[in-house]
Amino acid sequence: MRRGKRAAARRRWPLVLLLAALAMLAALFFLRSCAPKPPALAEEDSPAQIAIPGYEALTLQAGAKKQSLRLPNPAENDCYFQISLYLADDTLLWQSDLIKPGKTSAPIILSRPLDPGTYPGATLRYACFRLDREKTPLNGAETKLTLWVQ
Repeated sequence: MRRGKRAAARRRWPLVLLLAALAMLAALFFLRSCAPKPPALAEEDSPAQIAIPGYEALTLQAGAKKQSLRLPNPAENDCYFQISLYLADDTLLWQSDLIKPGKTSAPIILSRPLDPGTYPGATLRYACFRLDREKTPLNGAETKLTLWVQ
């Protein structure tokens, strides 16, 4: 009879190994699913490239506050733009409302008309905001250009 018990034990050995392996896999799966996960970056949290249009110069109409010029927010952006135009001495000439991606600003209305001439060192400042309800601020940009007023 002793021999029969040994033979039965030998036949059960692969079954015991299989059950042990399954128990280990189940334990690993359980531990992995219960372990705290690092917070996933939501798409809105992941930094993305923001396309900022560059200009060497802009042409404006002399003696007029209302201009026909409109400035765009490229469609590939995932943020609002607010664009401001400054003279070299930091005088604010214009500031846009929030511009959605793929849209342009309303026609520029200057804070004061400009005399004809060349105005080097002007600046376009781009403030960028998330498309969320809070309009969370993002990085911005600044570009230097020349204003040609005719």
